[in-house]
Amino acid sequence: MVAPAAMGRSSTGPDMMFRHHALIGLLAIAMPGFAVAQPKPASDPLRDCEALALAQSKSEGGSLKSIKLERGDSLHENRFDRKVGSQYVSSEYIAWAAIEDADGKRRARVVCLHTGTAGNKAVYVLEVPR
Repeated sequence: MVAPAAMGRSSTGPDMMFRHHALIGLLAIAMPGFAVAQPKPASDPLRDCEALALAQSKSEGGSLKSIKLERGDSLHENRFDRKVGSQYVSSEYIAWAAIEDADGKRRARVVCLHTGTAGNKAVYVLEVPR
């Protein structure tokens, strides 16, 4: 029972804080993931190709500083869906790329083989010689 003297006062003490925290807890239980659910970013196979090119260059002692495959009309995607040796390849990407290495900046044609699987990874990148 609430004492008559306390009836007109606003509740800002520990009792109100408990109610506030309890309400937040109930909302969190009732709507799990409401605040945390965020859509996964769409995978970008061309970004995978760029990352692999940089990693290959680094592991082979190359001087590649950056590579950016062009999107749009210059990009050709060929569905492959076969094994190359023991590696499954779902797509072949052929695109122009802005490349920077120790020799400077240039635009070159690049081929990338990609698995297209849940791991979503590129398995081979090659700059096409002129």
